[in-house]
Amino acid sequence: MAHSPSYRRVLALVSSVAVATTLLFALPAEASPTGYIEMSDGIKIAVNLRMPENFEEGKSYPTIFEMSGYDGGSSNGTTPFGVAGEGSRGLTKIFNEDYVTIHASVRGTGCSGGEFDLFSWRSALDGREIIEWIAEQEWSNDKVGIYGHSYGGITGFMVGATRPEPLVAMSVSGLIDDLYRGITYPGGVSNYGFPLLWTLGVRTVYDVGGGTYPGLAAGDETCAENMSTRSRTVLNDPVVQGTTDTDNGWWQVRALMNYAERIEVPIHIAGAYQDEQTGPRGPYHLFEEVVNAPNRRLLMSNGDHGTQTSSEFQADRLEWMDYWIRDIGKEHDTDEKKKYPVSSVKTLFEMSGNNSNGSLVTKRFPLEESEWTDLYLHPDGGLGTDAPGADGGSDDYITGSPRQAWSYQAGYDAGPPLTTNDGPDELTYKTAEFSEPTAIVGPSTATLYAQSTSTDPEFFVQLIDEAPDGRRYYIQRGLLKASHRAIMRSLSDKLEGGRIYRPHRPHTNPTQITPGATYRYLIEIFPVGHIFRPGHRLVVKIHTPPLADSFYVYVPRRQPGVNTVLHDAEHPSSLMLPFVDLEKVDLGPAREMCALDAIRCV
Repeated sequence: MAHSPSYRRVLALVSSVAVATTLLFALPAEASPTGYIEMSDGIKIAVNLRMPENFEEGKSYPTIFEMSGYDGGSSNGTTPFGVAGEGSRGLTKIFNEDYVTIHASVRGTGCSGGEFDLFSWRSALDGREIIEWIAEQEWSNDKVGIYGHSYGGITGFMVGATRPEPLVAMSVSGLIDDLYRGITYPGGVSNYGFPLLWTLGVRTVYDVGGGTYPGLAAGDETCAENMSTRSRTVLNDPVVQGTTDTDNGWWQVRALMNYAERIEVPIHIAGAYQDEQTGPRGPYHLFEEVVNAPNRRLLMSNGDHGTQTSSEFQADRLEWMDYWIRDIGKEHDTDEKKKYPVSSVKTLFEMSGNNSNGSLVTKRFPLEESEWTDLYLHPDGGLGTDAPGADGGSDDYITGSPRQAWSYQAGYDAGPPLTTNDGPDELTYKTAEFSEPTAIVGPSTATLYAQSTSTDPEFFVQLIDEAPDGRRYYIQRGLLKASHRAIMRSLSDKLEGGRIYRPHRPHTNPTQITPGATYRYLIEIFPVGHIFRPGHRLVVKIHTPPLADSFYVYVPRRQPGVNTVLHDAEHPSSLMLPFVDLEKVDLGPAREMCALDAIRCV
């Protein structure tokens, strides 16, 4: 890849102080953009340094830093093996006009040496050492920001938790709050889809094809030497740890939740409710827990994994970084009002491509404007605010069928009507039609009083928007394996009145149920933000987890049988939903549902 004259000048400048700073460039700029920074334990980490487009020698600049196990130090603006496209989430493209940008390869990946250990504290400390190195360079103004999405976001969050002194601000997205609870075993249900696909395929392809191969192909001797320092502890492999369905220390030390309170700089977190890869739970949960950050911002909308890197998201993220690192916009602040309060949440409604259809700015999550409302299951298939009476009755459905499966890759039209028609293997409940635009924003729960003929049923609760013509937009879902029903109330997230909206489960001692006995199940439904337009209605489906749920594949460990959901005065099965007043939202005309960035539309 050809480099601009300014970049070659910078490499020459940096090389002149290589001995003092331990930055080791193995090749001239024309051959490879990869350099190396030696860590305190002697391991050399591959980095890719790019100066601002209009770089001037003698002038100092702020730096944006990203670290992951993808292309990292070999980043050259292409995807693995040089296929056209952007590598490293386009970091340099976003920030390179005003910032130095540095990509780094996690140890044991790309051209970096050392032992690869997924989301380890040692890798986070490497990031800290690199940030400290940045502040020592002649071209640095001592201000560094962490940016990252997905792998880079998760790694960046952990690097931020090491509290490097030069760190000024962070912008991270595509986060997993807890590798066990957030993605691999949601509600105790085994998801061997994306976690295995990423571990055994995606990460390896991006690591080798985007990180290692370019360095070796360029004849990078240091890259080749680092291959001999590679090692791997078998017990640290996520595939090995994932063979048991209970929580343990391996999962816990890799859970970002355990490090959230260590973040002490302004942090911007972005998330999409239908993220089919890293999941919809992490960004919102982590936003609530970074309590020691002096300022925090949450940006959220409907959409998938890529939505968080769309132009509307990037504009908000860039504005955040510019404000804290370059003081852009601070000139308008007053003592009474600042651009960014201590806590701010921006909700984008009806995101389609790069454009949203109205937004709402609030102070916290869950939103302070939330009108928490219970909708009860009724015997006639209805769903409403009236609590059931003594003769409410019950409904049965056959468990074990995974037919509701669908594929994100196959598109929204693949599968119906087989996968979407009502049948004996599911229950369906509907509200009356909404007379005016009605929004739900935030976390939800389903409380089901149920019996089963099996000893360990699994529940899947799906929220759906049904249009007047019958089309359905699948909004969000929640899962629970009955044997994992235990709740640690002291660690659960609760409303002011004490009601739990995000149960914390130990997942350490699964206990099967007694067939025929009635149990109360509190099921976490992942956060959601959606507007029901006039004439639409909310539909709730209850069934067994499908075989495939986008990139998630729920391994069938449940026993076939019959589940009975009760909905009478003593067993008021219901949903708790966060309704939000849209008076402050300037909504445009209704969008075509299937044009939205959706989880499923049929």
